[in-house]
Amino acid sequence: MTASTHGLLAIWSTVQEPFETDYLHWLTREHIFERVGVPGFLSGRAYRRRDSAPSEYVIVYTLENAAVMASEGYIERLNNPTPWTQSVMPHLGQFRRGGGTTIVRAGQPGAFGSRLAIARFDRLPAAVTQEALDAIAALDRVTQTWVMTVAPDATSIATREKSMRTGTEGIFNSVMAVEALDDASLNRATDAAQALTRHDCRFEPYDLVFSFSKTH
Repeated sequence: MTASTHGLLAIWSTVQEPFETDYLHWLTREHIFERVGVPGFLSGRAYRRRDSAPSEYVIVYTLENAAVMASEGYIERLNNPTPWTQSVMPHLGQFRRGGGTTIVRAGQPGAFGSRLAIARFDRLPAAVTQEALDAIAALDRVTQTWVMTVAPDATSIATREKSMRTGTEGIFNSVMAVEALDDASLNRATDAAQALTRHDCRFEPYDLVFSFSKTH
């Protein structure tokens, strides 16, 4: 399977336990539906990092292409957050956000795993090639693996929603992820990905919490 030209947007944040239920209700009853309703957004998935305290979540959106992040429809939403979004944003910590283009993908397109291991890079290692990802995707019970490079101009656009968050957003150049059906399979795939990247970064394990895809 060769690389898709789809865009991706990945967003990390932490939330303290007293606000976690409200955060999850916001995410699964309003926010992901709102985002996937924006033209160019195709799907949204939320994962919780295993054994994290405070709880860390990553939301992965599939886009028609990276240009959607600078589109009129998306910027309008970012500059006009809902009342619920306005109440949630100040409670999010360690916020990181990066979006761009999928440059390498292997496995079954559109087939998401319930287990995800994901890592951020300042510079993508040269060993991360289509052939190397094909080998990881061929492992038992692995659904897919992919690499996204960040489009910094589109990611860094100043918006009203961004101004509501405390602290600074983390900066990274690229993201690599592997998706699998169970913990043992994810561990094997993660070991292969970690060896491929020469341990330049850490792949963290996440469990699927919620997903929604556009049906038309």
